[in-house]
Amino acid sequence: MSWAKTLMLGAFDYYRGKNIEAYQIVPDESHWTIDVPDLSQPLGQIQAPGWRCWNEEWKYPVPKDSMALTDLTVLRGGRITEVMRWEEDQWEIFSGAGPDIPESERRVIELRVLLEADKSLLPAVDLEVETGFWRDPEPESEWHPWRKRQEGMVQ
Repeated sequence: MSWAKTLMLGAFDYYRGKNIEAYQIVPDESHWTIDVPDLSQPLGQIQAPGWRCWNEEWKYPVPKDSMALTDLTVLRGGRITEVMRWEEDQWEIFSGAGPDIPESERRVIELRVLLEADKSLLPAVDLEVETGFWRDPEPESEWHPWRKRQEGMVQ
């Protein structure tokens, strides 16, 4: 019910507070991503961290409507290895070399979903515009800043 009241907008007002039954259509396992919540669990549970912000105060020092271009590997829980902040409210966050990610696998998602799903990404909110960092795919690797040169960004 906590999800229904949040997602069904004015339906409860229109029907004057009556209980309204709703169903969730979910992707099959091969199409599941970290932004698909389990609506059978109460809003705010650990299982849907990216959705908690709907009912909580915004806690990051970036615009609340910040977006990130990412890839399906990240959205399926893969390790993030590259982060760039291009605008005040726009990031690129990839599981590999950004230019190598096929267009068909790129997605735009709210930054908050990625921040809540992967706490190691929190330093991204402190990046200056046109700066970024990278890390190796190994689980214990640490973030390294991108260094600039005249032709563009390099590791």
